[in-house]
Amino acid sequence: MGTDERPLSAAAARAAWAEHRFFKYRGCAPDSSNPRVLAADPDLPVDTHFPEDRDGQEPKPVREAREAAAVELCLGCPVMVQCDRYANSVTPDGRLAQPDGVWGGRLAKERRELFAARRHEVASAAPDVQVRTDQKRDVLLALAMCPDGDAGAVARAAGVDVRTANWQRSRLVTQFNLCKASATRRELLAEAVRRGLLDAAVVVADDGTVPAWSPAGPVQLALWKAAPDVPGPSEAVVHPFPVSPPAHPLKAAV
Repeated sequence: MGTDERPLSAAAARAAWAEHRFFKYRGCAPDSSNPRVLAADPDLPVDTHFPEDRDGQEPKPVREAREAAAVELCLGCPVMVQCDRYANSVTPDGRLAQPDGVWGGRLAKERRELFAARRHEVASAAPDVQVRTDQKRDVLLALAMCPDGDAGAVARAAGVDVRTANWQRSRLVTQFNLCKASATRRELLAEAVRRGLLDAAVVVADDGTVPAWSPAGPVQLALWKAAPDVPGPSEAVVHPFPVSPPAHPLKAAV
């Protein structure tokens, strides 16, 4: 695919694969005389490339051997490139076209990880109406005034608990269409300013390395949900403001 070529929609990518002149010779095609095996290798069952439909769990060695055989067939397939494009295209509702099985020589795990890492490149940012809520604005203001992004300080300044502050920060990263794995506080706040949710004058700068949402992340969020009376790890952090703020400093400041 050339660098100036637009990604195909899932429907168009599937059509390009299924209508290819060598489609019937694909490695995963069933044998016409015995549809229970693959035409490219009669020693392999027809479901070699796809999730097993059996009673009980497939043993790991069996699964790995099956997947290795499937990948080997893919590498010699005349429509491997078209298959890969289709399987890894994105549906209109923002999902991977084929999240399971071996497609285009790649395992499901590999394709899902790639999709998760690049989802922000193909997804659409949420409309402003979805991010213009009082709580999101309070969390953004708190994050703007806390340059180290400390979870406890941001939560207290926003007038919410740590779980809620972290959840809203995570949601904003997703809704702003930023990369969940690498988005920084600076990028998140810059997008908020661009959208008119924040005044650039209230943003305290950082060095560009502070993560957009708390490193505590989903694991601790799950623990706090399971035990809501347990305080978050940043509850003892001194408040970042030089004077004692009112009960809800941000609402008093705007």
